[in-house]
Amino acid sequence: MTSEKIPDPLKTKNVGDHPDGILIVELYNDGRVVQSYFGKVQDLRYADNPSQTAAQYGHDTFLGTLRELKTGKQGPSLTNMEDIIYATVSVGFFDAPTVAIMKHENPSGFATQYEKKPLVDTYEKACDADRKAAFGGADVFNTPIDKDTAEAIRELFTEVLVAPGYEEGVVDSFKGSIRIFEYNPEKFMAIPRFTGDPSGPRYKSEPDGTLMRYDPLLTPIGTTEELKRYVVSERQPTGNELRDLLTGYRIRLRSNSIRLVKNGYTTGIGTGQRDRVSCIAIAASLNRDAEAFARKNGLKRVADYSIPGSSLISDGFFPQTDSIELAHSLGITAVLAPHGGENFNKVVAKANEYGMAFVDLPGQLRFFSHH
Repeated sequence: MTSEKIPDPLKTKNVGDHPDGILIVELYNDGRVVQSYFGKVQDLRYADNPSQTAAQYGHDTFLGTLRELKTGKQGPSLTNMEDIIYATVSVGFFDAPTVAIMKHENPSGFATQYEKKPLVDTYEKACDADRKAAFGGADVFNTPIDKDTAEAIRELFTEVLVAPGYEEGVVDSFKGSIRIFEYNPEKFMAIPRFTGDPSGPRYKSEPDGTLMRYDPLLTPIGTTEELKRYVVSERQPTGNELRDLLTGYRIRLRSNSIRLVKNGYTTGIGTGQRDRVSCIAIAASLNRDAEAFARKNGLKRVADYSIPGSSLISDGFFPQTDSIELAHSLGITAVLAPHGGENFNKVVAKANEYGMAFVDLPGQLRFFSHH
């Protein structure tokens, strides 16, 4: 009996009947007519699942101008592209070398530099935050990749690698199905992140065919000094806590979400839950799992990933004091959350009781992202 190899649908391109271009016509009450044309860039490998076809549009966008230097698995999927863009939004907030390792539109680990160090150090901090989850991820950098960093990346299976450039010989050093992209720095910087950046509307289609049009998520906060204006606790955050709070604030996650950050790298991430207490508990649980995984496999982690001393950043307000109580029990020293809730004064009072620094962002600076 001859056994036939079954094709892997995850590696096979499923091409659909998608048009060569999409024209959006906007009609305003004052008689204005605005037309936007999006040319087809490519058919993607598939959408969320192999049964769904997908195509990418917009030649002059950041994603549309990506150069694919190494191809694998018959091209990128929709999820690959979404991983890339959400990571790019986050790492683009930073001037210092920064890396996000993405899994299904959330980072498994994130790291930036507060002091000048080799790029490989920053990559390893992001990777070791959750090395098990980083397997098969999309690694997105805001700086060119050197040979030392490439060597570290090759130690773990990586699905997608994205950077503005590569040291000579780096691209050829990768084998297998990894897809390697190089981006245009001008398009990278043109992605709107701050209030006042040139930006257009966003569109989202719902399952029933409804089309939603909405503004992009932007922030006016660009520095720790600007963030410091919103401290409402009796204890002021230290300089390092402020940097960690700002770093966590810039990491885009699926709501509800919690980021735990220490010294510029994530010590825990909890996303997509109905309440924030569960997000914190999941972040702590994943932190313990990552440490157990490292011990079991004899891996020496490159940094201190213990939660005590971390700062906690929430994308939504705390309706009760239970999140603060759990954070305190974990050794968290500083918290950032948007303003809101009838029990806000009790929440701040609880933070003061524990000697925690608390940054209370105005409600209009809430940074939910329901992507």
